[in-house]
This record gives sequence, C-alpha cells and structure tokens, in this order.
Amino acid sequence: MAGGAKKVIMELAQMKCTPYKTGSPPLIRKETMDLLGQVPGWSLHDGHLTRRFTFPDAAACFAFISEIGGFASAEGHVPDICMKEGRFVEVSFYTYLAGGLTLNDFIMAAKLNERGNE
Repeated sequence: MAGGAKKVIMELAQMKCTPYKTGSPPLIRKETMDLLGQVPGWSLHDGHLTRRFTFPDAAACFAFISEIGGFASAEGHVPDICMKEGRFVEVSFYTYLAGGLTLNDFIMAAKLNERGNE
C-alpha cells in the first residue's frame, strides 16, 4: 500500500463518530466510492459496508465480537454482526436513520481494520 493511502486510512481511524442528525442525507455514490477505497477489505453488499473476518475458532470469533461491541458502543455507532461456521465474523455498517451510508460507517470500518485480521 502506498504511503499516502496508509495516511488517509490512519486519519479515518483516528476520527470520532458524530451523532446522526435526523434528516441528514446519506453519502452520495461518489463520496461512498471515494471512502470505500480508504477501507481495504470492505465492500458494498446491498448498500451496506461489509467485511468478513476469519479466525481460527469460535472462541476467537466471540472475543472479536465482544471487542467490537465495546468500542462500537463507545462510538455510538453499532454494526450488524453475524458469526458463521465458527470461524467467520461478518460485520456490516449502515446508518438506518439516514437510509444509507454515512461517514460514521467508514470511520468504524477503518477502526475495525486496525483491530481485526487482514
């Protein structure tokens, strides 16, 4: 990864989520695509920002899910989480009140990239 791209990712990961203001619009497609390039491993699935993390066993999955719960609650922006086959954790961000993706979704994805496996 180029040095500049790493710097942008670090900046997103250092940002704090801001409370969603009712009536604020979601990101437009261009903004979404620009930000998507700044969170490696994440993709769009049915309008949600999604990533699958792989772990050696269910215990590691549960530990990761617990960690996500703690920092997501502190940020005030909680993801949808699903564990599959005892080895995979799928995480999706979407701002339901906005009816789409917001900057908070990408901030959380960048923060999660720092915690999860690559």
